Amino acid sequence: MKIFKKQIPVRHILYVVLGWLHATMLCVPLYALVLNFVSEGMTKDVILQNILRGFLILAPIALSWFAIKCLRRIFFYILASIGITVLTGFLFDSVLMAVVALFICFMRLYGRLHGESYSLFDHAGYAGLAVFAVPFLCSVFTDRADLIFQPVSLVFAAVYFVLCLTQRGIRRIDDYIDVNAAMQNMPARRIVRITCALLAAAAVFCTAVLLPPLLTNDIGYRYTPREATHAEYTPPEQTETSSGGNMPLDEMIPAAEPSPVLVLIMKILEYIVLIALAGGLIFGVIYGCIRISRGFKTSFVDRRDLVENLPEDERTTVRERAQKRDRPGFLDRSPTAAVRRKYRKTLLHAAKEPPARWMSPAEAEAHAKLQNDALHIVYEKARYSEKGCTKDDLTAI
Repeated sequence: MKIFKKQIPVRHILYVVLGWLHATMLCVPLYALVLNFVSEGMTKDVILQNILRGFLILAPIALSWFAIKCLRRIFFYILASIGITVLTGFLFDSVLMAVVALFICFMRLYGRLHGESYSLFDHAGYAGLAVFAVPFLCSVFTDRADLIFQPVSLVFAAVYFVLCLTQRGIRRIDDYIDVNAAMQNMPARRIVRITCALLAAAAVFCTAVLLPPLLTNDIGYRYTPREATHAEYTPPEQTETSSGGNMPLDEMIPAAEPSPVLVLIMKILEYIVLIALAGGLIFGVIYGCIRISRGFKTSFVDRRDLVENLPEDERTTVRERAQKRDRPGFLDRSPTAAVRRKYRKTLLHAAKEPPARWMSPAEAEAHAKLQNDALHIVYEKARYSEKGCTKDDLTAI
């Protein structure tokens, strides 16, 4: 596929798009979960609408990617970030999501200043599956979270697994091709076609195995302590039967007492899960702030001949400015300038081809087969002497 007259493989475009979807899928269930806790009495249809609306976060993620790749000046990127933040607030009609978009733009800018070559926003990892456990567990242990979050979380986890498998597979293919690019007679196109076909077959197979059971089965479980269930239990009223008032068999069996050991274990597990989630969230925020603050302090380190954090050099070849030729100015009519002009005209007239720029005066004269000792001495005085030439030197040649 050609983009801006450049041949770009389709797998590279797919890799970038999958990176956007990876960040989007991690944000969508958390966005719907936060709205569910903020607003009371949400139905399943409203929650599903919020989930679909959460996919609009793809817009700031993709736009910030284009901005950080295309805009070389930080000032223009800051203006673009402000526009992306305003657009996100308009799409979601929420200040919270505008803050999220601003955070995404800030992290991309931070990665650019820090010389980051591997951004978590663009590369999926299997560790991201833990994010979908948050709405699932909240739906199990919390009454305010609807049971619809459980099947939705499992479906998102299955799709994310396939997405992660596909993107990491594309990355492995590209790494293999890059490592063996110098190999003679390497069938790169054949290898790419075969491996891409196998990767596509693996993705289709995983999708066919994981998604149908999750979409067809009705999943919904809510944990309730045993003592709460036992306290709400009321024995049924006795009714006379046609056989002389005998009680039914299920009413004759006494209610089973809950095991206090199991009740205690479930309580402990519940507290451990909640404490682990809260502790992990607090630790992540503190650790992220520390890393960001340290990154700004050590974003540039100059160790004499070793210079770190030059991200622009990794993307494009450094363009060295061409050195200006040491020539006298057009308005310079001094004897020194006149001597240099006369030497240049004489040299070019004597030589069949102009001498190279790296040649010294003696090498240039030898190249042009020019023998004029007086001109050579006066030119060296005009070129290298601090005082320069006089009118007597000009008349001497």
